[in-house]
Parts: sequence; C-alpha cells; structure tokens
Amino acid sequence: MIHMVKAVTEKVLNMIYPPACALCGDLLGKAERYICAACEVPLPRVTEPACFKCGKEISDNEAEICEDCSRYTRSYVRGFPAMNYDEAFKESIAAFKYHGKRDYGKYFAYEIARSRGRDIAEINPEALIPIPLHKKKLQKRGYNQAEVIARELGRRLDIPVDDKILIRTVNTLPQKRLNGTERQNNLKKAFHSKEKRVKYNKIMLVDDIYTTGTTVEACTKVLHDAGVKDIYYTSICIGRGC
Repeated sequence: MIHMVKAVTEKVLNMIYPPACALCGDLLGKAERYICAACEVPLPRVTEPACFKCGKEISDNEAEICEDCSRYTRSYVRGFPAMNYDEAFKESIAAFKYHGKRDYGKYFAYEIARSRGRDIAEINPEALIPIPLHKKKLQKRGYNQAEVIARELGRRLDIPVDDKILIRTVNTLPQKRLNGTERQNNLKKAFHSKEKRVKYNKIMLVDDIYTTGTTVEACTKVLHDAGVKDIYYTSICIGRGC
C-alpha cells in the first residue's frame, strides 16, 4: 500500500513538475532517467590510470599514487570517486547543496553505484557514514547533502547508513575559500565521535566532492581514534588538481 501511494504521488508530481536533467536542466524524455542523452555521452568518469590511494586520475602510467597523496598523510585505506569535477557537475552540485535540489542526490548515488558499486561491494563495509554538517548549516540547508547521497546509495547497495556516530562540532569556513594549509587548520577538532569505542571495524565515508582530502582525513583520524580499523571513502566527484 505504501509503495502504491508513493508511486501515485511521484506520478502526480511528475505531471506538475516534469523531471529535468540533473546536469543541464532540460526536460527529460520518457526513456531518459536523471540526466538527458546529451549529458550522458560526455560524462567525466574517473578512468585509469588512477591514484591507488585517493582514486584521482593521474597522467603517469608508472605512478601508483598522485602528487597530493605522496605529499600529505592519508590515513584512510583507499578512495573511490565516481566522476571528475567539471563545470557541469560544479553547477549541479551547487544546486544540490545550496538551492534545494535535494532530488539530485538520487542521481549522484546512482552514478556512484554504477561506477563504483562493484568496488564497494568487494570492500563490504559495515556501514556508510556521511560526512556531517554543523547544525547551523544543516538548519539553513534543511538537509545534509552527503547523507542524502549515502541514504540512496545504501538503499541501492543494501548497506546500512549511520549518521549518528560522527558529528561536526565546529562550524568551519567553506573549504573552497582556503589554501591547503588553511584547510588543514580549519578542520582541526572540527569532528568528533559520539562514542569512545565505535562498533564498526570497516566503514566507508560518503561525501559529494573530494578536493584536497583534508575533510576525509580529519574524519578518518577521529574514527581511527574511536577504534575503527579500516576506513574508505566514496564521492560523486574528485578534483583534477595534482
């Protein structure tokens, strides 16, 4: 009965608000899902060769890790980003985060599952943990974009989501406005675990964008201190910088 009501509701909403492409905004055709055919063809998927640590594309076939991962500490085991961060995804993620396009999260989770689902299944994490927002930003936006992605991804891959363990106690400045050193200092003591000893041994962090890795690293250290042994991450996009 519940599924029937949801299906009818979705059908009515689609009649009132025809579904649009999550990347360019054009109305979708009947056979199109989430994005239009024009946007589907040039999707900037992460391809090999890629860094064995963060998952970023690298130009050197002989190199195992990118320059960033050779310079900075990476306490997590490995990362699995789905897409390279280009202009189309920049606008789409901005709309998702700042302009109420919460439904875009379904598309982002779909792409992660399509591109990285097999890798995630092989790791078999005990839980997906979304990167938390500070309560002030959560109140302003109305939702945590990382949690929206994690919930849909967890549903698709049949992995539980835990949004209670990791909390953000400092309302930090936006990372995109800062340089590398400033980003690291900005996140010091920003995250905490609600439990001194977490019940998980293996988890996967979920975020929208991976840039320098400082956010994932800060969360990883907190969870390591709480007893989590193996930590991975996935994201819809990763920056192209070295």
